[in-house]
Amino acid sequence: MPKKEQLPVWDLSAFYKNVDDPKIKSDAKKNLINSQKFTKRFKNRLAGFDAKQLLAALQQLEKIYTLTSKLANFAELTLSVDSQNPKNNVLYQQMMDHALAIQSNLIFFDLEIMELPESQIKKLINSPALLNYKHHLTDLLHYKPHHLSEAEEQIFNDKSTTGASAFNRLFDQHFASRKFEVTLGNVTKTMTESEALNLTMVPNRSTRKAAAEGITKTLNADAKMLTLIYNTIVKDAAINTRWHKYKIPEQPRHMSNEIDQKTVDTMTTVIVEGYGIVEDFYNFKRRVMKLPKLYIYDRYAPISSSEQNFSFGQAKQIVFDSFEKFSPKFAAAAKEFFDKKWIHAPVSPGKRGGAYCSYNTNDTHPVVFLNYLGKARDVQTLAHELGHGINAYLMRKQTYLNYGNPLTMAETASVFGEMLVFDDLKEKIKNPKEKFALYVDKIQDIFSTVFRQTAMYKFEQDFHALQKTKGELTTDEINLLWITRQKEMFGKSLDLTGSEQWWSYIPHFLHTPFYVYAYSFGELMVLSLYAQYKKNPQGFVPKYLDLMSAGSIRTPQELLKPFNINLSDRKFWQGGINIIKELVTEAKLIYAQTKKRK
Repeated sequence: MPKKEQLPVWDLSAFYKNVDDPKIKSDAKKNLINSQKFTKRFKNRLAGFDAKQLLAALQQLEKIYTLTSKLANFAELTLSVDSQNPKNNVLYQQMMDHALAIQSNLIFFDLEIMELPESQIKKLINSPALLNYKHHLTDLLHYKPHHLSEAEEQIFNDKSTTGASAFNRLFDQHFASRKFEVTLGNVTKTMTESEALNLTMVPNRSTRKAAAEGITKTLNADAKMLTLIYNTIVKDAAINTRWHKYKIPEQPRHMSNEIDQKTVDTMTTVIVEGYGIVEDFYNFKRRVMKLPKLYIYDRYAPISSSEQNFSFGQAKQIVFDSFEKFSPKFAAAAKEFFDKKWIHAPVSPGKRGGAYCSYNTNDTHPVVFLNYLGKARDVQTLAHELGHGINAYLMRKQTYLNYGNPLTMAETASVFGEMLVFDDLKEKIKNPKEKFALYVDKIQDIFSTVFRQTAMYKFEQDFHALQKTKGELTTDEINLLWITRQKEMFGKSLDLTGSEQWWSYIPHFLHTPFYVYAYSFGELMVLSLYAQYKKNPQGFVPKYLDLMSAGSIRTPQELLKPFNINLSDRKFWQGGINIIKELVTEAKLIYAQTKKRK
């Protein structure tokens, strides 16, 4: 990536001018007053409401929640770009406190609906006036066995900012400012987490090794604090599980994803049974690279001898071309992210690591957050996050309570964006050596999305289960859980020495426990959807755009009905694994072609 290229930074003026904008304070004050008025008007009165009265209440509720999210999102976006600015930290805490106060005022609403007689709830749900909220109200009923009294829910709400969220904030601030020391030759360089991780993917093996050693050294130095943070989050989840009468700690995640434990278990069982594909591929990669052994730092090693870089402009064009080929409407939505400055791409001190898309609110716009370093994986990450972004962009016609997806459906949108880029490049590249490199990168990305995320999900299950029986775990005990699941996936193909504590930099375990299986779900779903697209592009595209626009107005199974997908069918998940196996076979055949050309 050319050093002089200026990477885009986002324009958040649709939210507020800056952290000092006086409108933030006035909006928060207005919102708090409106929530108090809402409580006075509706509390203890829902039992006598008809459909039209409940509709009016829901519409007012959406206005309050929309402004609450707008304030909180602006604060979080600002903090994620620069956590070293004290003003950003102050605003973030103020907006978290504001959201807490709003929730405290409105917590009665869902509880009162859940307490209505079943006959009345069913009558309201089936009322034409409430058609837009039918799924939302039906979904509320699923939580009825797990709600507490209003006083108890208030206690959980009031303590939320001093519990898990406080430790999440500590984790984010720590890694945003943490410097990783990597010794390259005789020179020791300090760098961000993103920069250090990026070096584990470069062609030079000694550089990869040095980066891995630097990451391990830093994580080991922070072991005591990170172990405490993780133990606290897991304990917090156990408390919530017990009080809200969930059977297992991942149950609330399954419920929010609108998927049952049996389906998740079926999917993960099929994936684990397919771990042999991973071991076979990495043994193949070792032979291609002519190495006696692969180590953890060789996992993402490029098979090309030269490191290919992509300017952001090149990445933009690659993604745009592939989206345009799929659908002009899809590409037009992506174009707005570039034209209207909805992307933040530079790596900078104090900036959070990783990448994400924030959907924000339906009356503003989504934004994409990157740490762009110009590698092939960064191009795929751009496509991934824009997949999320287009999903959010297309569903802005939905009202607040239907604006968003379960994580499983959200990850389907993002992974589909990646697949479009891969498929387009696969057709454009004619040189077998270049095509083989493309396949290797894609296969490794799919492995990361399907197999690695499943291994991480199993690790989470192990962590929560062991802490329940044993109490707080030591770093060594957590390390053993992590490395056991990693070895289960890689078999004997990789030496994982030194990566025992690499669980401790992954934010998903803290911010969104049990999130990670949604990646596996999304990837396997996309492989199925993409096969349908290739067979009938004209028939598929309108259905897919409808899926992306629907939000959460219906259940995932209902939304997938036009595609004839049965999530409970083991054969469906096995079909996705078979496609992955076919990709590995194709890669081996392409590699054979490279040998013949010599």
